[in-house]
Amino acid sequence: MSLDKRILSVLNVKVAGLLLMVVFATALLILANYASLRITSAVRAYINGESQYSKGQKDASRNLILYLNTSDSLYWNEFLKELKVPIGDSIALYELMREGDDEIIKKGFLQGRNKEVDLDEMIWLFKNFKDVAFMREAIELWIRADKIIGKVDALGKDIHHQVISNSLTSQQKDEFVKQINTNTTELTFLERAFSDSLGSAARRINKYLFYINIIITLLILGSTTAYILIMIRQLREKNIDLININHELDKFLYSASHDLRAPISSMKGLIALSSRELDLREIHKYLGLMLITLDKQDLFIREIIDFSRNKKTEISCVNTSLDSLIKQTISQHQHMPGADTIVFKKEIMLDTINSDPLRLEIILNNMISNAIKYSDSNKEKKLITIKTFSQNEKNVVSVEDNGIGIDKNYISRIYDMFFVTDHNHNGSGLGLYITRETVNKLGGNIQVESEKGIGTKFTVTIPVHKDKSA
Repeated sequence: MSLDKRILSVLNVKVAGLLLMVVFATALLILANYASLRITSAVRAYINGESQYSKGQKDASRNLILYLNTSDSLYWNEFLKELKVPIGDSIALYELMREGDDEIIKKGFLQGRNKEVDLDEMIWLFKNFKDVAFMREAIELWIRADKIIGKVDALGKDIHHQVISNSLTSQQKDEFVKQINTNTTELTFLERAFSDSLGSAARRINKYLFYINIIITLLILGSTTAYILIMIRQLREKNIDLININHELDKFLYSASHDLRAPISSMKGLIALSSRELDLREIHKYLGLMLITLDKQDLFIREIIDFSRNKKTEISCVNTSLDSLIKQTISQHQHMPGADTIVFKKEIMLDTINSDPLRLEIILNNMISNAIKYSDSNKEKKLITIKTFSQNEKNVVSVEDNGIGIDKNYISRIYDMFFVTDHNHNGSGLGLYITRETVNKLGGNIQVESEKGIGTKFTVTIPVHKDKSA
């Protein structure tokens, strides 16, 4: 995988992570709000139920006092009717505590004059939050209130028995009224405490929800901002890449058009001279110059093809023999001037690797041809050493020569497109540029060591590509 693709892959992982975070945070926000709304709705239902409980208890107490003073059975019946309201809630609580049948619980709540639409929420809140502090406190108050309702019920039956037996004295009436008022006072306190407990819980839930909403919203905003920044950075990088590509393309088209036309003009001139020449030796000289011009044109066209193939062709890694590629490359360059006087030395410590043979061929072709081209004709023994080996889980190929070397002033520019040195006026200036681009495509790097008059060594390091077929 190339460096660009690795960077893009990392960025895509980051973007995917941020998007997942946004989705997760949004889902969490929805769930938190849903739970909060459900809890708040159930709490509101319980508070409304408490008001019915309180009203029923107070109406029952009022009718019991009237019955006590008038002995009118109408008030007794009203007492029984109103007392059924808190008793219904008591039945619901008893079934809830013992995890009884939901239908019995609902009948109890309906008897307590709770709204039918609220019953499921009330049951859900009790079952899921009965051990939570606010609900546990409310349940304890509810149980205490139900015990007093039991006392009111027993007191009413006692009064009814005394009324129908016509045995009530004024002192007994006063005592009964006192007990009724005491029960009412205690129940009023417990009922208010019940409502306050649930009301306080609702306010706390809303406060917590507010904080949760802020945190999750900030998380979403942060993730979205980070995502936007990454996308902006990607767009900027792509824009910079496009600018660089356009700059390279303009430079390439300008230089390529010049380098393609120059040999044609040269050939036309040589043909014109040959057509007017009668001396065969001069004609042969012109033909030799034509051959040199055509060779140069052929080299330039091959380099353009290499440039295009590296840019457009996807990486295709297969098991490739470096030894075979090196032999093939040396053989292809035996016709180059001075190649027959050079000793080629191979040190193959790594042969078969999983990589792209097309790009390996481009790299070896440029490094070996450069080593031949810049051999030192003044040296008695001209040598090119080609080594392959593995180092730090990377594949390494080096080409070292004892040629003319590179001036240190040129080292930083040798990979520039169309850069030529004082010794390379006849070159295209594309070779090393294409080599570096090809190495980068493979996700590797290229280094050069050179000393003027001593020689040059190019070292290419490319990552190990695992054989997917293995």
